[in-house]
Amino acid sequence: MAIAQPRPASLEDHPISRRTYRIPTPSIAAFRALVDECLLLYITGALIHGRPRIGKTYAIEFIRRDLERRHPRLSIYKMRCTRSQIPSENSFFSALLYAANHPAQSGASKAALRGRLLHKLRQVADTKGDERIVLFADEAQNLHELHYEWLRDLHDELESNGLRLFVFLVGQSQLVAQKSAFQAQDKGQIVARFMVEELAFRGITSAAQCRAVLKAYDQGEYPEASGWCYTRFHVPQAYDAGLRMLDSAGALWHAFEDAHIKAQLDGPVEIPMKYFTAAAEASLLISTASDSPTLTFDTPFWTSMVERSRYVLAQKAGSTTLSAISR
Repeated sequence: MAIAQPRPASLEDHPISRRTYRIPTPSIAAFRALVDECLLLYITGALIHGRPRIGKTYAIEFIRRDLERRHPRLSIYKMRCTRSQIPSENSFFSALLYAANHPAQSGASKAALRGRLLHKLRQVADTKGDERIVLFADEAQNLHELHYEWLRDLHDELESNGLRLFVFLVGQSQLVAQKSAFQAQDKGQIVARFMVEELAFRGITSAAQCRAVLKAYDQGEYPEASGWCYTRFHVPQAYDAGLRMLDSAGALWHAFEDAHIKAQLDGPVEIPMKYFTAAAEASLLISTASDSPTLTFDTPFWTSMVERSRYVLAQKAGSTTLSAISR
C-alpha cells in the first residue's frame, strides 16, 4: 500500500537518524526539578550521582538545552572533569575557559587565566542581563580537594561582583563519599557551597517508566508542529492502523529483564538510557522498510531489538573492567 501522504522531510534528516533528539526519563525529570529548585531558592550547589553509563551526561545535555529554552538570559556552561594524579590550577582554569568558549592563551600565568575567566563570565552575564551563572561539572568524581578550593575562590570572587555561581556536580557514587569526607574533615565551606543537595540518578527500572519514555516517541514531532510524531514519521501506515510505541512498554521491559537474567548480570535491572534509546531507535529505523497496516512489535521483535542495543555486551564489559580495576 502506498503512503497516502508524503513525509514532510527526509528520513536522513530526522532527529532519530541523526541522534540529535533528547527524551526525558523520570531521573531526568527529578534532575530538572532539582535544578529549578536550586535556582529559585539560590542554593548554589548540588551533587547528582549514579553508576557509570547510566545516562548522566545525556541528562546534562537535555537539561542544558531545556534551561536555554526556558531561561534564555542564564549563562550556562558544562565542564568535563578529567582525571589527574596531581591537581593543576593552570589546567583547571584552562578547562573552565574552554567551557566558556574563551580558550586560554598559551603560556599564560595562573593569575592571567583566572582574570581572563572572571572577565568572560562577567561579560556574558552582563550582556544577558542575569546575575546567575550555571556550571555543570561532568565526571565530578575526578575533582580533588584543591579543585574545590579553586572553585570556591571563583564562587566568592563572582559573588563579590554581584554574580551567583550555581554548580551541579554530576558523577559516580564516589561523590557521596567525597562529601562525607569533607564533612568529617570540617570542610563546611566546600559542602555549603557545592554539595547541599543530593540526587541519586538511576536508569529505567520498571515497565511504567518504559511507558513514560516510549510515549515521547508518539508525541515528539518533526518538523515541529507538523503533526508527524516520531512513530508516524517512520511507520506511517502502521501508525494510522493504531501502532503506538507506548503500547510496547511491557514487552520491551520484559525483553530487557529477560536479557539481564539470562546473562546473569549482577544487581536489579536498571537500563541505562543509552541502551534503552538504542533499542527504541532500532525498532523504528529497521521497521521503516517493512511498514504496513499489519506491522506489529511483538515479543520476539523486542528481544531482537534489545540484542541490537548491545545492553548485555556493554554490561559484561563494564563488569570486567571494574573487576580488573579492583584487583
